[in-house]
Amino acid sequence: MEHKLDKFFRHVKEFDVSHYVWIYEKGDKSLLQSVQSMKKIGDLKDYQKQIVRVLAHRKVNKKNFYYLEHNENELGWAELRTSIVVYSKPREHVRLDLDKFMEQQDKQIFVVAKNNLRLLKDQMLDSRFVMIKDGIEYEALFKKHRLQGWFSSDTLIRSEKAKINVISYSDELKLYEFNNLTSEVKIDEKKIYPITIVHMFRDINLAKVKTGMGNFWTDMTTLEYDKNTLPEYERPYTFDEIVVYDLIQNISEERTMTKALVERLNSQFKNTDIEIEPSNKEEIVEQEMDNNQNVELLKAELAEEKEKRQNIEKRYKNLKQSFFGKLQTKYWQMRK
Repeated sequence: MEHKLDKFFRHVKEFDVSHYVWIYEKGDKSLLQSVQSMKKIGDLKDYQKQIVRVLAHRKVNKKNFYYLEHNENELGWAELRTSIVVYSKPREHVRLDLDKFMEQQDKQIFVVAKNNLRLLKDQMLDSRFVMIKDGIEYEALFKKHRLQGWFSSDTLIRSEKAKINVISYSDELKLYEFNNLTSEVKIDEKKIYPITIVHMFRDINLAKVKTGMGNFWTDMTTLEYDKNTLPEYERPYTFDEIVVYDLIQNISEERTMTKALVERLNSQFKNTDIEIEPSNKEEIVEQEMDNNQNVELLKAELAEEKEKRQNIEKRYKNLKQSFFGKLQTKYWQMRK
C-alpha cells in the first residue's frame, strides 16, 4: 500500500491495530474466506474507491493480505498493493471554495460522477478522513453519509461553532431552511427572538442561527451583534495531530471491542447449561464431555483475548509516554 510519503505509516504497522484504507486497486482481485484455503467469497472491485477498515494483516508467500470490514460487515481477506492508508479525523463541516477548486480541478479525486459537482458547490459537507497521495493532502468529503470524493485541503472553507447573541437585524434579513440559502421561511417578528449564531462560515458570511422559530441559515451581514464576541480563528488540524488522533481512536476502539468480546465469553461461560437429571448414564457422560470441552474452549478463548487486551493496554501506555502521546496531550490542551 502507498505510504512512502506518509512518515507515520510505520506506527500503524508497529502497533498492529485496526486502521482504515481507501481501496484503489488495478485488475480483478478476490475477497477470500481465509489465506489458507484461498476460497473466493466476493470481488474487491465492488468496494473500489470506498473506505474500509483493516482488522488484521497476514503475509503469505511474500504477499500482503488484509482482513477487511465495511460498514460493520466483514468482507474477507484481500491482497492490497496500491490502496492507500487513510486517517480518521475530528469531524468538520466544510464547503468547497469554488475559485480555488476550479484552479486545481485536475487534482481532485471524484468518487461520484464528476458532473455532480453542481450539486456539491453550495452544500455543507462532512470532512472525516485525511490521506496523502502524490504528495498532496486530501480530505474525504461525505454528503448524507455517502463518500463524494477526495478534495485537496486548500480548496475547503471550514465552519466554526459559535454562541453569539444577536442584538437586532436589518430589513434585508432572510431565513432559509438549507445552508445553500434555499427554501426561504417567513419571519414571524413576534416569535423570532432570541436569536443566537450557533454555527458560521465567517469567510463567506454564512451563519446558522437558533431563533424562537427554530434553526435556520442566513447571511451574517444582515445581523447585528457585538463583534468582540466573535471567537478567534481556530487553525486547521495539522496532519501530525490527525495521525495521533486516529491512532488513539483505533486503539480505544480495539480495547472496547476486546472488552465486549471478553464479557460475552464470560457470560457464555457462566450460563453454560448442565442438565440436572438426564435420562440415563450415557447422557450424563456425553453431557459432561461436551460441557468439559466447551469449558476448555472458552477458557482458551478467554486466555487469548486477555493476552491480546494486555498487549493493547501495554501499547496504549507506551503510546501515552511516547512523543506522539505527548503531542496528543498538547493538542487537547490547545483545543480546550
